[in-house]
Amino acid sequence: MKTPNKSPFSVLANEFLESTLNQLVHDHSIVQIFYKQEKNSTKSHLLISVSKNADAIKLQSKKWVAEVREQYQVYIYFIDYSRLEYQFSKGHPFIEYHCQQSSMIYQKEDSRSSLLINRNWKKYHKKFNRYEDTFHHDHKIHQLQVGRLIAENSYNSVFISYEKLIEYDLEYLEELFTGNRTFDIDLNKRINKLLIYIPELKQYFVKKNNHQYFITEIFDETKKSIEEDDIIYNSEMFDSLRIISDSLYTFISVRFYNLKYLIKKQYEKICNVDEDLYPIEESSKDMILNKAINRILTFAELEQIYFFHQTTYGEVKTYYLLLIGLNVNNEKIKAITHSLMSLFGTQYRFLLVGHDRYWIQKNLYQYQSFFVFIMQGKNLVYVSDQYHPEPHWETPHHPQHNDLYFYYKSTLRSSLQFYKLIDGEEGNYQGVDNIFALFLLSFCRTYIYAKTYYLPNYMTTEALWQLCIYADMDIHKYHYFFDQFSTNIFSFTDYNMSVHHSIAKVNTEKADQMKMIVDKLMQELKDALIGGQLLDDAEMGFRFEETDGSIINTNL
Repeated sequence: MKTPNKSPFSVLANEFLESTLNQLVHDHSIVQIFYKQEKNSTKSHLLISVSKNADAIKLQSKKWVAEVREQYQVYIYFIDYSRLEYQFSKGHPFIEYHCQQSSMIYQKEDSRSSLLINRNWKKYHKKFNRYEDTFHHDHKIHQLQVGRLIAENSYNSVFISYEKLIEYDLEYLEELFTGNRTFDIDLNKRINKLLIYIPELKQYFVKKNNHQYFITEIFDETKKSIEEDDIIYNSEMFDSLRIISDSLYTFISVRFYNLKYLIKKQYEKICNVDEDLYPIEESSKDMILNKAINRILTFAELEQIYFFHQTTYGEVKTYYLLLIGLNVNNEKIKAITHSLMSLFGTQYRFLLVGHDRYWIQKNLYQYQSFFVFIMQGKNLVYVSDQYHPEPHWETPHHPQHNDLYFYYKSTLRSSLQFYKLIDGEEGNYQGVDNIFALFLLSFCRTYIYAKTYYLPNYMTTEALWQLCIYADMDIHKYHYFFDQFSTNIFSFTDYNMSVHHSIAKVNTEKADQMKMIVDKLMQELKDALIGGQLLDDAEMGFRFEETDGSIINTNL
Protein backbone atom coordinates (compact mmCIF):
# COMPACT_ATOMS: atom_id res chain seq x y z
CA MET A 1 0.00 0.00 0.00
CA LYS A 2 1.34 3.41 -0.98
CA THR A 3 1.79 6.08 1.64
CA PRO A 4 0.25 9.40 0.53
CA ASN A 5 2.70 12.21 -0.11
CA LYS A 6 3.13 14.42 2.91
CA SER A 7 2.08 18.02 2.37
CA PRO A 8 5.00 20.48 2.37
CA PHE A 9 2.84 22.71 4.56
CA SER A 10 2.42 20.27 7.43
CA VAL A 11 5.32 22.07 9.11
CA LEU A 12 2.85 24.87 9.86
CA ALA A 13 0.90 22.59 12.22
CA ASN A 14 -2.30 24.32 11.13
CA GLU A 15 -4.88 22.30 9.21
CA PHE A 16 -6.77 25.31 7.89
CA LEU A 17 -3.63 27.02 6.64
CA GLU A 18 -2.25 23.79 5.23
CA SER A 19 -5.45 23.19 3.27
CA THR A 20 -5.55 26.81 2.07
CA LEU A 21 -1.97 26.73 0.80
CA ASN A 22 -2.50 23.40 -0.97
CA GLN A 23 -5.45 24.94 -2.78
CA LEU A 24 -3.43 28.08 -3.48
CA VAL A 25 -0.59 26.28 -5.27
CA HIS A 26 -3.18 24.31 -7.23
CA ASP A 27 -5.08 27.39 -8.44
CA HIS A 28 -2.24 29.89 -8.95
CA SER A 29 1.26 30.03 -10.33
CA ILE A 30 3.16 30.00 -7.04
CA VAL A 31 6.94 30.03 -7.47
CA GLN A 32 8.18 29.67 -3.89
CA ILE A 33 6.96 29.86 -0.30
CA PHE A 34 9.20 30.79 2.64
CA TYR A 35 8.24 30.33 6.29
CA LYS A 36 9.66 32.01 9.39
CA GLN A 37 8.58 31.46 12.99
CA GLU A 38 9.51 34.25 15.39
CA LYS A 39 11.44 33.17 18.43
CA ASN A 40 9.66 33.69 21.77
CA SER A 41 6.53 34.84 19.94
CA THR A 42 3.31 33.43 18.50
CA LYS A 43 3.88 35.34 15.27
CA SER A 44 5.04 33.66 12.09
CA HIS A 45 5.56 34.84 8.51
CA LEU A 46 4.89 33.40 5.06
CA LEU A 47 6.50 35.06 2.05
CA ILE A 48 4.85 33.75 -1.11
CA SER A 49 6.44 34.42 -4.48
CA VAL A 50 4.05 34.45 -7.47
CA SER A 51 4.66 34.72 -11.20
CA LYS A 52 2.62 37.86 -11.87
CA ASN A 53 2.35 41.14 -9.98
CA ALA A 54 -1.40 41.30 -10.68
CA ASP A 55 -1.82 37.99 -8.86
CA ALA A 56 0.25 39.26 -5.93
CA ILE A 57 -1.99 42.33 -5.54
CA LYS A 58 -5.18 40.30 -5.89
CA LEU A 59 -4.13 37.58 -3.43
CA GLN A 60 -2.85 40.06 -0.84
CA SER A 61 -6.31 41.62 -0.67
CA LYS A 62 -8.10 38.31 -0.06
CA LYS A 63 -10.22 38.15 3.07
CA TRP A 64 -8.63 34.92 4.29
CA VAL A 65 -5.20 36.61 4.47
CA ALA A 66 -6.49 39.03 7.12
CA GLU A 67 -8.38 36.25 8.91
CA VAL A 68 -5.27 34.08 9.16
CA ARG A 69 -3.31 37.03 10.52
CA GLU A 70 -5.92 37.92 13.13
CA GLN A 71 -6.76 34.38 14.19
CA TYR A 72 -3.41 32.60 13.96
CA GLN A 73 -0.88 35.47 14.03
CA VAL A 74 0.46 34.36 10.63
CA TYR A 75 1.53 37.30 8.46
CA ILE A 76 1.42 36.60 4.73
CA TYR A 77 3.25 38.60 2.04
CA PHE A 78 2.60 38.05 -1.68
CA ILE A 79 5.40 39.39 -3.91
CA ASP A 80 5.87 38.75 -7.61
CA TYR A 81 9.08 36.94 -8.44
CA SER A 82 10.59 39.61 -10.70
CA ARG A 83 10.33 42.20 -7.93
CA LEU A 84 11.70 39.72 -5.43
CA GLU A 85 14.72 39.13 -7.62
CA TYR A 86 15.25 42.86 -8.16
CA GLN A 87 15.07 43.63 -4.44
CA PHE A 88 17.48 40.79 -3.75
CA SER A 89 20.00 42.34 -6.14
CA LYS A 90 19.72 45.64 -4.24
CA GLY A 91 20.34 43.93 -0.91
CA HIS A 92 16.84 44.47 0.50
CA PRO A 93 17.15 43.29 4.15
CA PHE A 94 13.56 41.99 4.42
CA ILE A 95 14.12 39.74 1.40
CA GLU A 96 17.57 38.74 2.61
CA TYR A 97 16.15 37.61 5.94
CA HIS A 98 13.02 35.79 4.75
CA CYS A 99 14.29 34.08 1.61
CA GLN A 100 17.00 31.97 3.18
CA GLN A 101 17.34 28.47 1.77
CA SER A 102 16.59 27.01 5.19
CA SER A 103 13.23 28.82 5.25
CA MET A 104 11.84 27.52 1.96
CA ILE A 105 8.94 25.08 2.40
CA TYR A 106 7.69 24.99 -1.20
CA GLN A 107 9.07 25.44 -4.71
CA LYS A 108 7.28 24.86 -7.98
CA GLU A 109 8.76 21.74 -9.57
CA ASP A 110 8.96 22.88 -13.18
CA SER A 111 9.84 26.48 -12.40
CA ARG A 112 12.94 27.90 -14.02
CA SER A 113 12.87 30.75 -11.54
CA SER A 114 13.91 30.38 -7.96
CA LEU A 115 15.52 32.54 -5.35
CA LEU A 116 17.56 30.86 -2.66
CA ILE A 117 19.84 32.90 -0.45
CA ASN A 118 22.69 30.99 1.06
CA ARG A 119 25.40 33.57 1.60
CA ASN A 120 26.98 34.69 4.84
CA TRP A 121 27.05 38.12 6.44
CA LYS A 122 30.53 38.84 5.16
CA LYS A 123 29.31 38.61 1.57
CA TYR A 124 26.13 40.57 2.22
CA HIS A 125 26.99 43.39 4.63
CA LYS A 126 28.19 45.83 1.94
CA LYS A 127 24.85 45.56 0.14
CA PHE A 128 23.05 46.09 3.45
CA ASN A 129 25.11 49.20 4.22
CA ARG A 130 24.47 50.67 0.76
CA TYR A 131 20.73 50.01 1.09
CA GLU A 132 20.56 51.68 4.51
CA ASP A 133 22.80 54.59 3.47
CA THR A 134 20.48 55.33 0.54
CA PHE A 135 17.60 55.84 2.94
CA HIS A 136 19.57 58.08 5.31
CA HIS A 137 20.88 60.17 2.41
CA ASP A 138 17.45 60.82 0.88
CA HIS A 139 15.85 61.38 4.28
CA LYS A 140 18.47 64.00 5.07
CA ILE A 141 17.79 65.82 1.80
CA HIS A 142 14.08 66.01 2.66
CA GLN A 143 14.92 67.31 6.15
CA LEU A 144 17.24 70.01 4.83
CA GLN A 145 14.54 71.13 2.41
CA VAL A 146 12.05 71.49 5.26
CA GLY A 147 14.56 73.42 7.37
CA ARG A 148 15.35 75.82 4.53
CA LEU A 149 11.66 76.54 3.89
CA ILE A 150 10.99 77.16 7.59
CA ALA A 151 13.86 79.65 7.67
CA GLU A 152 12.33 81.41 4.65
CA ASN A 153 8.85 81.48 6.27
CA SER A 154 7.45 79.66 3.24
CA TYR A 155 4.51 78.28 5.22
CA ASN A 156 2.62 76.46 2.48
CA SER A 157 5.80 74.93 1.09
CA VAL A 158 6.80 73.71 4.56
CA PHE A 159 3.59 71.68 4.85
CA ILE A 160 4.03 70.25 1.35
CA SER A 161 7.65 69.30 2.13
CA TYR A 162 6.66 67.70 5.43
CA GLU A 163 4.04 65.68 3.57
CA LYS A 164 6.72 64.42 1.16
CA LEU A 165 9.08 63.60 4.04
CA ILE A 166 6.43 61.70 6.01
CA GLU A 167 5.26 59.91 2.86
CA TYR A 168 8.85 58.92 2.10
CA ASP A 169 9.39 57.53 5.61
CA LEU A 170 6.11 55.61 5.56
CA GLU A 171 6.97 54.05 2.20
CA TYR A 172 10.31 52.91 3.58
CA LEU A 173 8.63 51.45 6.65
CA GLU A 174 6.30 49.50 4.39
CA GLU A 175 9.30 48.18 2.46
CA LEU A 176 11.09 47.09 5.62
CA PHE A 177 8.06 45.40 7.19
CA THR A 178 6.47 43.79 4.12
CA GLY A 179 9.22 43.58 1.50
CA ASN A 180 7.04 45.54 -0.87
CA ARG A 181 5.54 48.96 -1.49
CA THR A 182 1.95 49.76 -2.38
CA PHE A 183 1.67 52.30 -5.16
CA ASP A 184 -1.10 54.80 -5.86
CA ILE A 185 -2.57 54.97 -2.35
CA ASP A 186 -3.02 58.11 -0.28
CA LEU A 187 -1.43 58.86 3.07
CA ASN A 188 -4.48 57.76 5.06
CA LYS A 189 -4.51 54.30 3.49
CA ARG A 190 -0.75 53.89 3.87
CA ILE A 191 -0.91 54.68 7.58
CA ASN A 192 -3.82 52.27 8.08
CA LYS A 193 -1.99 49.53 6.21
CA LEU A 194 1.15 49.95 8.29
CA LEU A 195 -0.83 49.72 11.54
CA ILE A 196 -1.26 46.01 10.75
CA TYR A 197 2.48 45.53 11.20
CA ILE A 198 3.34 48.45 13.49
CA PRO A 199 0.44 49.16 15.87
CA GLU A 200 2.71 51.54 17.78
CA LEU A 201 2.26 54.06 14.94
CA LYS A 202 -1.20 54.87 16.29
CA GLN A 203 0.31 56.97 19.02
CA TYR A 204 1.64 59.50 16.49
CA PHE A 205 -1.44 60.14 14.34
CA VAL A 206 -4.67 61.69 15.63
CA LYS A 207 -7.66 60.21 13.82
CA LYS A 208 -10.36 62.30 12.19
CA ASN A 209 -12.52 59.19 11.76
CA ASN A 210 -11.95 55.47 11.24
CA HIS A 211 -10.22 56.00 7.90
CA GLN A 212 -8.69 59.49 7.93
CA TYR A 213 -6.15 61.41 9.99
CA PHE A 214 -5.80 65.01 11.11
CA ILE A 215 -2.45 65.62 9.43
CA THR A 216 -3.80 64.62 6.01
CA GLU A 217 -6.53 67.20 6.51
CA ILE A 218 -3.85 69.85 7.09
CA PHE A 219 -2.01 68.81 3.94
CA ASP A 220 -5.23 68.91 1.90
CA GLU A 221 -6.04 72.38 3.24
CA THR A 222 -2.56 73.53 2.25
CA LYS A 223 -3.00 72.32 -1.32
CA LYS A 224 -6.36 74.07 -1.50
CA SER A 225 -4.77 77.29 -0.23
CA ILE A 226 -2.07 77.08 -2.89
CA GLU A 227 -4.73 76.65 -5.58
CA GLU A 228 -6.55 79.71 -4.23
CA ASP A 229 -3.31 81.69 -3.93
CA ASP A 230 -3.74 81.86 -0.15
CA ILE A 231 -1.39 81.11 2.76
CA ILE A 232 -1.93 78.95 5.85
CA TYR A 233 -0.34 80.64 8.86
CA ASN A 234 -0.20 77.60 11.11
CA SER A 235 3.46 77.38 12.00
CA GLU A 236 2.50 76.10 15.48
CA MET A 237 1.98 72.69 13.85
CA PHE A 238 5.55 72.48 12.53
CA ASP A 239 6.85 71.01 15.78
CA SER A 240 4.17 68.30 15.80
CA LEU A 241 5.06 67.37 12.23
CA ARG A 242 8.72 67.27 13.20
CA ILE A 243 7.89 64.89 16.07
CA ILE A 244 6.02 62.61 13.66
CA SER A 245 8.92 62.64 11.21
CA ASP A 246 11.50 62.01 13.94
CA SER A 247 9.42 59.14 15.31
CA LEU A 248 9.12 57.51 11.89
CA TYR A 249 12.86 57.89 11.45
CA THR A 250 13.37 56.10 14.77
CA PHE A 251 11.09 53.25 13.69
CA ILE A 252 13.06 52.86 10.47
CA SER A 253 16.43 52.96 12.22
CA VAL A 254 15.32 50.33 14.73
CA ARG A 255 13.89 48.14 11.96
CA PHE A 256 17.21 48.29 10.10
CA TYR A 257 19.00 47.35 13.30
CA ASN A 258 16.66 44.43 14.00
CA LEU A 259 16.88 43.06 10.47
CA LYS A 260 20.65 43.34 10.54
CA TYR A 261 20.77 41.38 13.76
CA LEU A 262 18.27 38.76 12.57
CA ILE A 263 20.14 38.22 9.34
CA LYS A 264 23.35 37.70 11.27
CA LYS A 265 22.03 35.70 14.19
CA GLN A 266 18.60 34.43 13.05
CA TYR A 267 15.50 35.06 15.12
CA GLU A 268 16.90 36.62 18.27
CA LYS A 269 14.59 39.49 19.09
CA ILE A 270 16.11 42.75 20.29
CA CYS A 271 15.55 46.47 20.50
CA ASN A 272 11.83 47.09 20.45
CA VAL A 273 10.84 50.64 19.57
CA ASP A 274 8.57 50.92 22.58
CA GLU A 275 10.95 49.45 25.16
CA ASP A 276 11.25 52.81 26.91
CA LEU A 277 7.52 53.19 27.41
CA TYR A 278 6.39 52.89 30.98
CA PRO A 279 3.19 51.08 31.93
CA ILE A 280 0.37 53.11 33.34
CA GLU A 281 0.30 53.00 37.11
CA GLU A 282 -3.14 51.87 38.10
CA SER A 283 -4.86 53.77 40.88
CA SER A 284 -5.44 50.52 42.73
CA LYS A 285 -5.45 52.22 46.11
CA ASP A 286 -8.48 54.35 45.27
CA MET A 287 -11.29 51.83 45.24
CA ILE A 288 -13.91 54.54 44.66
CA LEU A 289 -12.16 55.72 41.50
CA ASN A 290 -11.73 52.19 40.17
CA LYS A 291 -15.36 51.39 40.87
CA ALA A 292 -16.43 54.60 39.11
CA ILE A 293 -14.29 53.81 36.06
CA ASN A 294 -15.86 50.36 35.78
CA ARG A 295 -19.33 51.91 35.92
CA ILE A 296 -18.43 54.57 33.33
CA LEU A 297 -17.16 51.91 30.91
CA THR A 298 -20.57 50.22 30.92
CA PHE A 299 -21.97 53.35 29.25
CA ALA A 300 -19.30 54.16 26.66
CA GLU A 301 -16.39 52.64 24.76
CA LEU A 302 -13.74 55.12 25.84
CA GLU A 303 -10.18 55.44 24.62
CA GLN A 304 -8.77 57.14 27.71
CA ILE A 305 -9.78 58.52 31.09
CA TYR A 306 -7.73 61.21 32.82
CA PHE A 307 -8.17 61.87 36.55
CA PHE A 308 -6.95 65.46 36.66
CA HIS A 309 -8.23 67.01 39.89
CA GLN A 310 -9.86 66.25 43.22
CA THR A 311 -11.49 68.37 45.92
CA THR A 312 -12.78 67.59 49.38
CA TYR A 313 -15.16 69.93 51.18
CA GLY A 314 -16.61 68.59 54.39
CA GLU A 315 -17.64 65.01 53.75
CA VAL A 316 -17.99 65.42 49.98
CA LYS A 317 -15.15 64.36 47.70
CA THR A 318 -15.29 65.34 44.02
CA TYR A 319 -13.35 63.56 41.27
CA TYR A 320 -12.58 65.42 38.04
CA LEU A 321 -12.36 63.13 35.00
CA LEU A 322 -11.72 63.79 31.31
CA LEU A 323 -13.34 61.11 29.13
CA ILE A 324 -11.97 60.70 25.60
CA GLY A 325 -13.89 58.63 23.09
CA LEU A 326 -16.36 58.76 20.24
CA ASN A 327 -19.93 59.92 20.87
CA VAL A 328 -19.29 61.08 24.43
CA ASN A 329 -22.14 63.54 24.08
CA ASN A 330 -24.07 65.60 26.61
CA GLU A 331 -26.84 63.05 27.08
CA LYS A 332 -24.34 60.27 27.74
CA ILE A 333 -22.46 62.43 30.27
CA LYS A 334 -25.72 63.13 32.07
CA ALA A 335 -26.63 59.44 32.11
CA ILE A 336 -23.21 58.48 33.48
CA THR A 337 -23.36 61.20 36.13
CA HIS A 338 -26.82 60.08 37.24
CA SER A 339 -25.65 56.47 37.44
CA LEU A 340 -22.63 57.43 39.54
CA MET A 341 -24.88 59.38 41.91
CA SER A 342 -27.08 56.32 42.29
CA LEU A 343 -24.02 54.20 43.01
CA PHE A 344 -22.18 56.48 45.46
CA GLY A 345 -24.86 58.77 46.86
CA THR A 346 -23.89 62.31 47.86
CA GLN A 347 -20.56 61.54 49.53
CA TYR A 348 -18.69 61.17 46.23
CA ARG A 349 -19.31 63.37 43.22
CA PHE A 350 -17.86 63.32 39.73
CA LEU A 351 -17.20 66.16 37.32
CA LEU A 352 -17.07 64.65 33.84
CA VAL A 353 -15.69 66.43 30.79
CA GLY A 354 -16.13 64.43 27.58
CA HIS A 355 -14.73 64.94 24.08
CA ASP A 356 -13.49 62.90 21.16
CA ARG A 357 -9.83 63.15 20.24
CA TYR A 358 -10.42 64.78 16.87
CA TRP A 359 -12.53 67.55 18.44
CA ILE A 360 -9.72 68.29 20.89
CA GLN A 361 -7.21 68.37 18.03
CA LYS A 362 -9.33 70.72 15.92
CA ASN A 363 -9.81 73.13 18.83
CA LEU A 364 -6.27 73.26 20.20
CA TYR A 365 -5.83 76.78 18.87
CA GLN A 366 -8.41 77.83 21.47
CA TYR A 367 -8.21 75.27 24.26
CA GLN A 368 -4.68 73.80 24.28
CA SER A 369 -3.83 75.52 27.58
CA PHE A 370 -6.68 73.61 29.22
CA PHE A 371 -6.05 70.17 27.76
CA VAL A 372 -2.24 70.12 27.86
CA PHE A 373 -2.21 70.15 31.66
CA ILE A 374 -4.82 67.41 31.88
CA MET A 375 -3.64 64.96 29.21
CA GLN A 376 -0.45 63.93 30.97
CA GLY A 377 0.78 60.46 31.82
CA LYS A 378 0.53 61.06 35.56
CA ASN A 379 -3.23 61.67 35.20
CA LEU A 380 -4.01 58.70 32.94
CA VAL A 381 -6.08 56.11 34.83
CA TYR A 382 -7.62 54.13 31.96
CA VAL A 383 -6.57 53.36 28.41
CA SER A 384 -8.17 50.96 25.94
CA ASP A 385 -5.07 50.81 23.74
CA GLN A 386 -1.51 51.67 24.70
CA TYR A 387 -0.94 53.36 21.34
CA HIS A 388 -3.56 56.12 21.43
CA PRO A 389 -1.88 59.28 20.12
CA GLU A 390 -1.34 62.49 21.99
CA PRO A 391 -2.79 65.53 20.26
CA HIS A 392 -0.43 67.25 17.86
CA TRP A 393 0.27 70.07 20.30
CA GLU A 394 0.88 73.53 18.86
CA THR A 395 4.42 74.72 19.52
CA PRO A 396 4.70 77.48 20.43
CA HIS A 397 1.13 77.98 21.58
CA HIS A 398 -0.07 81.52 22.23
CA PRO A 399 -3.28 81.35 24.30
CA GLN A 400 -5.74 84.14 23.63
CA HIS A 401 -9.10 85.20 25.02
CA ASN A 402 -10.44 86.22 21.64
CA ASP A 403 -14.12 86.50 22.59
CA LEU A 404 -13.80 87.13 26.32
CA TYR A 405 -15.18 90.66 26.02
CA PHE A 406 -18.37 89.40 24.38
CA TYR A 407 -18.87 86.66 26.97
CA TYR A 408 -18.32 89.18 29.73
CA LYS A 409 -20.68 91.67 28.08
CA SER A 410 -23.41 89.00 27.89
CA THR A 411 -22.94 88.19 31.58
CA LEU A 412 -23.00 91.86 32.52
CA ARG A 413 -26.20 92.52 30.59
CA SER A 414 -27.84 89.50 32.21
CA SER A 415 -27.00 90.96 35.62
CA LEU A 416 -28.35 94.39 34.62
CA GLN A 417 -31.55 92.84 33.34
CA PHE A 418 -31.85 90.92 36.60
CA TYR A 419 -31.66 94.18 38.58
CA LYS A 420 -34.30 95.80 36.42
CA LEU A 421 -36.69 92.96 37.14
CA ILE A 422 -35.88 92.64 40.83
CA ASP A 423 -36.22 96.40 41.43
CA GLY A 424 -39.29 96.82 39.23
CA GLU A 425 -42.91 96.42 40.24
CA GLU A 426 -43.04 95.54 43.93
CA GLY A 427 -43.82 91.90 44.55
CA ASN A 428 -43.76 90.99 40.85
CA TYR A 429 -40.91 88.52 40.38
CA GLN A 430 -42.16 86.92 37.18
CA GLY A 431 -39.13 86.08 35.01
CA VAL A 432 -36.60 86.74 37.78
CA ASP A 433 -35.89 83.03 38.18
CA ASN A 434 -35.20 82.66 34.45
CA ILE A 435 -32.89 85.65 34.16
CA PHE A 436 -31.05 84.59 37.33
CA ALA A 437 -30.45 81.14 35.82
CA LEU A 438 -29.17 82.76 32.63
CA PHE A 439 -26.84 84.97 34.66
CA LEU A 440 -25.40 82.13 36.72
CA LEU A 441 -24.68 79.99 33.66
CA SER A 442 -23.16 82.96 31.82
CA PHE A 443 -21.01 83.83 34.81
CA CYS A 444 -19.66 80.28 35.17
CA ARG A 445 -18.78 79.92 31.50
CA THR A 446 -17.10 83.34 31.38
CA TYR A 447 -15.17 82.72 34.60
CA ILE A 448 -13.95 79.29 33.43
CA TYR A 449 -12.91 80.70 30.06
CA ALA A 450 -11.05 83.59 31.68
CA LYS A 451 -9.16 81.31 34.06
CA THR A 452 -8.50 78.22 31.92
CA TYR A 453 -9.01 79.20 28.24
CA TYR A 454 -11.72 76.52 28.04
CA LEU A 455 -15.35 77.27 27.20
CA PRO A 456 -17.64 74.41 28.28
CA ASN A 457 -20.92 73.74 26.52
CA TYR A 458 -24.12 71.96 27.55
CA MET A 459 -23.09 71.24 31.12
CA THR A 460 -25.29 71.35 34.19
CA THR A 461 -24.98 74.30 36.53
CA GLU A 462 -23.38 72.14 39.21
CA ALA A 463 -20.79 70.82 36.75
CA LEU A 464 -19.99 74.37 35.65
CA TRP A 465 -19.58 75.47 39.26
CA GLN A 466 -17.22 72.55 39.91
CA LEU A 467 -15.15 73.67 36.93
CA CYS A 468 -15.10 77.19 38.40
CA ILE A 469 -13.57 75.68 41.55
CA TYR A 470 -11.02 73.82 39.40
CA ALA A 471 -10.18 77.11 37.67
CA ASP A 472 -9.64 78.89 41.01
CA MET A 473 -10.29 77.11 44.29
CA ASP A 474 -10.70 80.44 46.09
CA ILE A 475 -14.13 80.88 44.50
CA HIS A 476 -15.47 78.11 46.72
CA LYS A 477 -15.91 80.75 49.44
CA TYR A 478 -19.12 81.80 47.69
CA HIS A 479 -20.55 78.33 48.05
CA TYR A 480 -21.78 79.51 51.45
CA PHE A 481 -24.37 81.68 49.70
CA PHE A 482 -25.48 78.70 47.63
CA ASP A 483 -25.98 76.68 50.80
CA GLN A 484 -28.13 79.48 52.24
CA PHE A 485 -30.41 79.41 49.21
CA SER A 486 -33.88 78.20 50.14
CA THR A 487 -33.74 75.35 47.59
CA ASN A 488 -30.94 73.48 45.84
CA ILE A 489 -29.55 76.27 43.71
CA PHE A 490 -28.22 73.97 40.99
CA SER A 491 -31.54 72.18 40.49
CA PHE A 492 -33.29 75.56 40.64
CA THR A 493 -31.05 76.99 37.92
CA ASP A 494 -31.26 73.98 35.60
CA TYR A 495 -35.05 73.94 35.95
CA ASN A 496 -35.36 77.62 35.11
CA MET A 497 -33.27 77.41 31.96
CA SER A 498 -36.52 76.30 30.35
CA VAL A 499 -39.71 78.33 30.13
CA HIS A 500 -42.54 77.06 32.33
CA HIS A 501 -46.02 78.48 31.88
CA SER A 502 -46.56 79.09 35.57
CA ILE A 503 -46.31 81.78 38.21
CA ALA A 504 -42.76 82.32 39.47
CA LYS A 505 -42.13 80.74 42.87
CA VAL A 506 -39.95 83.58 44.10
CA ASN A 507 -40.54 85.54 47.27
CA THR A 508 -38.74 88.52 48.77
CA GLU A 509 -36.33 86.32 50.75
CA LYS A 510 -35.30 84.33 47.70
CA ALA A 511 -35.03 87.50 45.63
CA ASP A 512 -32.64 89.01 48.20
CA GLN A 513 -30.55 85.83 48.14
CA MET A 514 -30.33 86.00 44.36
CA LYS A 515 -29.32 89.65 44.52
CA MET A 516 -26.54 88.89 46.99
CA ILE A 517 -25.20 86.12 44.73
CA VAL A 518 -25.26 88.33 41.63
CA ASP A 519 -23.46 91.13 43.51
CA LYS A 520 -20.73 88.84 44.82
CA LEU A 521 -20.13 86.94 41.60
CA MET A 522 -20.05 90.04 39.40
CA GLN A 523 -17.47 91.58 41.72
CA GLU A 524 -15.46 88.35 41.56
CA LEU A 525 -15.62 88.39 37.76
CA LYS A 526 -14.50 92.02 37.66
CA ASP A 527 -11.53 91.24 39.93
CA ALA A 528 -10.57 88.23 37.83
CA LEU A 529 -10.67 90.11 34.54
CA ILE A 530 -9.02 93.35 35.64
CA GLY A 531 -6.66 91.74 38.16
CA GLY A 532 -5.57 89.25 35.52
CA GLN A 533 -5.20 92.11 33.02
CA LEU A 534 -7.54 90.32 30.65
CA LEU A 535 -9.76 93.37 30.12
CA ASP A 536 -9.27 97.00 31.06
CA ASP A 537 -11.70 99.36 32.79
CA ALA A 538 -12.99 100.76 29.52
CA GLU A 539 -13.84 97.30 28.26
CA MET A 540 -15.42 96.30 31.55
CA GLY A 541 -17.95 99.11 31.21
CA PHE A 542 -19.43 99.10 34.71
CA ARG A 543 -18.86 100.41 38.23
CA PHE A 544 -20.30 99.74 41.64
CA GLU A 545 -22.29 102.47 43.29
CA GLU A 546 -21.47 102.72 46.97
CA THR A 547 -25.06 103.63 47.81
CA ASP A 548 -26.86 100.40 47.03
CA GLY A 549 -24.22 98.05 45.61
CA SER A 550 -26.07 97.70 42.33
CA ILE A 551 -24.20 97.58 39.06
CA ILE A 552 -24.51 100.70 36.93
CA ASN A 553 -23.58 100.39 33.28
CA THR A 554 -21.41 103.25 32.07
CA ASN A 555 -20.26 102.04 28.69
CA LEU A 556 -23.14 100.28 26.95
